[in-house]
Amino acid sequence: METILIKCPHCKEEMQAPAGRESILCMFCGKKIDLSALGAAGEVSALQDAKDAGKCYENLNFVLEHAEAACRGYSEKVRAFKKDSYHGLFERYKEENYAFYTAIKLVLDNAPDDQESLSGIYHQIAGGFIRAQEAELEQVKKKNEKFSVQMDKNMFMAVYVLPSIKEIRGKKADDLAEAICKEWGSSFKDSNIIASDYDSITQGFKRKLCYVTTAVCQNLNRGEDCEELRLIKDFRDGYLSGTKEGQALIEEYYDIAPTLVKRIAKDAEAQAKYIWLWNTYLAPCVAYIRAGQQEACKDTYCHMMEKLREEYMPGRKK
Repeated sequence: METILIKCPHCKEEMQAPAGRESILCMFCGKKIDLSALGAAGEVSALQDAKDAGKCYENLNFVLEHAEAACRGYSEKVRAFKKDSYHGLFERYKEENYAFYTAIKLVLDNAPDDQESLSGIYHQIAGGFIRAQEAELEQVKKKNEKFSVQMDKNMFMAVYVLPSIKEIRGKKADDLAEAICKEWGSSFKDSNIIASDYDSITQGFKRKLCYVTTAVCQNLNRGEDCEELRLIKDFRDGYLSGTKEGQALIEEYYDIAPTLVKRIAKDAEAQAKYIWLWNTYLAPCVAYIRAGQQEACKDTYCHMMEKLREEYMPGRKK
């Protein structure tokens, strides 16, 4: 039988009552309790709210205690991330951290609905991840090594942690993911991560994302939906996709582009590299597209990818 927790309005004792009943007799004082009355309903609601809040904050403590553990082995997982391995890696990560993400779900399911309480909960969870990263960075003394650690953790958050949170589904999960991104970016220099779900990332391997161009545009403050990026995406999805040669180029691109982007980000001269890529290759590509010179655009873009491959993936053959 389903029961609810109530408090007798006469003697103030707590007890379980059958769900769906209009009234019962108090097992302590023997007086009638009108469950359908506004006062009693208020007592039931208040007790249920307290019970939900207790479950929320009990699980929140678990999440905060285990945030560091949920990031264990992040560097190895980032290095293994590529088109063919991502599905297995992501499923294994979720399995290894099932209790952690179940606890986050229970936090969100039982959290108060007022925005102030929710914002506080999001802030605490984001803080758990940030503190774990700060502790990691404190162990690294060299500047270049710190940058490498930060880039690895940025990638890990973007392709493992945030997609796992978004798989919880619902507005609260999405809001939590966005709050983590915002606080992460405020806490660490050059760390503007984006909350994508698993499907969006895998679709990026197939067609949706233009990794190198997107990275350049973001780092030069041109925005994620600037005209230049849209033109290059349209060129890829239209002109290149229309030929077998173009389709082969796209497949090759999505096999190596995520690794290239990660390695460029770790470059000590990353910002200069973004400017060089824009001036030498991407701006001319955009000009060719606008002039209708599609083949010239293709040749220029392919030359850029080959140069990047030679510099950042020297052992990788075409």
